[in-house]
Amino acid sequence: MRKYGLLASLLFIVSLLGSACVRKVTIPEALPVYPAMSTEELVGRVNSMGAVETFAGQTVFHVRNYFTGSGTKATEYPEADGQIRLKRPGNVRMQIKMPVVGSKVADMVSDGEQFRIAIYFPDDKRRFIRGSNLKSLEQMDAAELQETKDPRLKEAGGLVNIRPQHFLDAFFIKPLSVADSVTVFREESRQIEPDTRAGKSGRRVEKLYYVLYVVESSGDVYGALRRKFWFDRTQPGTPLVRQQTFENNNGKIASDISYSEWFTVPEANRSWPRRIEIDRRADGYRFSLSLERDSVEFNTELPGTAFVLENTDNLEEINLDAPRKASPAPNNARKRK
Repeated sequence: MRKYGLLASLLFIVSLLGSACVRKVTIPEALPVYPAMSTEELVGRVNSMGAVETFAGQTVFHVRNYFTGSGTKATEYPEADGQIRLKRPGNVRMQIKMPVVGSKVADMVSDGEQFRIAIYFPDDKRRFIRGSNLKSLEQMDAAELQETKDPRLKEAGGLVNIRPQHFLDAFFIKPLSVADSVTVFREESRQIEPDTRAGKSGRRVEKLYYVLYVVESSGDVYGALRRKFWFDRTQPGTPLVRQQTFENNNGKIASDISYSEWFTVPEANRSWPRRIEIDRRADGYRFSLSLERDSVEFNTELPGTAFVLENTDNLEEINLDAPRKASPAPNNARKRK
C-alpha cells in the first residue's frame, strides 16, 4: 500500500507542476552509435598499427608555437609542403619546403641517438643544429625560456622542445600488452561537442566514446596512468581518434594526439589517418600533418641514405652537446674588476 501511496503523491506533484510555467529547452542531439566492440577488439585495433615497420608519405605541415605569442595569442606559421619518413626503432626524416616555389625551409634527421636539423628559412635564421637525443636540452617551459640568456633558444620558443620521439610515438603506437605491471581497462564516455556536420554550424551534439586506460604499477598500491585511447562510436568502424600520453607518476599530460579522416591504402590493405595532430601544450608547440593519400607507403625498403644529413651548404653550426658559453658581464660589472 505504501508503494501506491507514493505513486499517488508523485502524480499529484506532477499535476501541480503541469499547471505552472513549464517550457521546453533545446538539448544537444545524441548521435547514433555503431555496434558495440569488446575491449579485446579495441586493444587489437591499437596493436595493428604496431605492424608498421616503415612509413613514408608526402604531407602538408602546420606548426603553432605557443611560447612566442603573447597572452591568448600563439604564433602560427604558414603551411609548408614536405615529406616524412620513419623507420623503427628510431629513424626519422622530415623535409619541409615552401609551397609552389619548392624552396627548402628545413630538414631534420634522427637515428634515435643523434639528431641534425638544417634550417634554411628565413635567411637570418640559417643554422645547422646537431646534438644527442640522450643528452639534449631538457624540455623548457615558458618561464624558463623567458629567463634564458641564450637568444637562440628564446627565438625558437616551443620549437626548442621538438623531439623526434614525439613523431614516432604518434605514428608507431607502442603495442598494448597486459603484464603483471600493466593494466588495461575501458569506460564509456559521453562528450558534448560542436556539431561538425554540414549545415549544423553553431549547434552541439552528444557523442559516445570508448576510452582505453593504460595503467602501470611500480609495485606500490598506486598505479600511474600512462596512456588513454579514444574511439569514436558515432563514426563507421569506431576509429581511434585520440591518444593521450602522460608524464611519469604525476598524471600531467605530455602529448595529446588526434587522428582523423581515416582512409584505406589498398596496396597495404591497411587503414590510416590522413590528418595527425601532435599537441604538446606544456612544451609550447603543436605540429599538424595532412597526408597526401596516394603517397602513403608502408613497410617499403628505405635506404640508409634516407636518414643521412650533412652540412653541405656550410650553414653556421650549433652543437647543443657543447658546453654553453657564459653570458658576457654588463659593462659596469667589467669596470669594477
